[in-house]
Amino acid sequence: MKYDLVIHSNEPRYWFFLLGSLLIGTLLVRLFDRLDSDRKDVMLKRFGILLFAGNLTLPIYAILDPDQALTWHRSLPLHFCGMNYILIAVNCFARNRYLFMFTAFLGTIGGVHGMLTPQLTVGDAPLVLVDYYMRHSAIVFFPIVMARSFGFQFVRYGWMWIYVVAALISSSIGVFNWVLNTVFASDVMANYMYMWEAPKVDNPFVPKWPWPYYILALHAGLNLNLLVINVIYRWRSPVAAMAHLPRWKQLLT
Repeated sequence: MKYDLVIHSNEPRYWFFLLGSLLIGTLLVRLFDRLDSDRKDVMLKRFGILLFAGNLTLPIYAILDPDQALTWHRSLPLHFCGMNYILIAVNCFARNRYLFMFTAFLGTIGGVHGMLTPQLTVGDAPLVLVDYYMRHSAIVFFPIVMARSFGFQFVRYGWMWIYVVAALISSSIGVFNWVLNTVFASDVMANYMYMWEAPKVDNPFVPKWPWPYYILALHAGLNLNLLVINVIYRWRSPVAAMAHLPRWKQLLT
């Protein structure tokens, strides 16, 4: 099985899955826009069940297919994208403002970059490939649904708090990678959240620097992405309590 397989933009499947994901995501948002409030509630819970089921796809597939490995070093949902896929399913029922904020910021970043510069950590078998794009489109578009159809908004300076949380989580995962790779060494390297080795994709936010210097660039890119997402959500959904503030301050805080 091939690990860390990068799909390049000169491959037909790159555009097929990217455009297909954007189309399906847009249709999802439009579907919720057309429903009344009661039907939105029911539909969100149904999608929550589907998302929970989706989290079981790869583990079950790895158990049933002898060619697909299931390992502590690669199969745990410890990338931000995997975490957000679970949390979005939870929030279809919990509808928690802070879960929304976490998934809207970090899910959007992971989903967008994951679709634009895809790196499949556990190979590109057909089911793995479909699951990859389903996950990454879900973590981009479900926060949009939560904002447009259920009125969720960011708290003030939320993007800064999310950066602190993300930094703490990723640092902890870096320690976890070290434990797996040294205490429980394997032929397969644990690289959750890319805290052990830089992604192999051609992405302007991922310089070809050695560890740990590339992590500094990841943090800088994370802050920039968080700020951009904050501006987009604030612009599309202004907060009434911030109406007295200058427009630039509404967008940036």
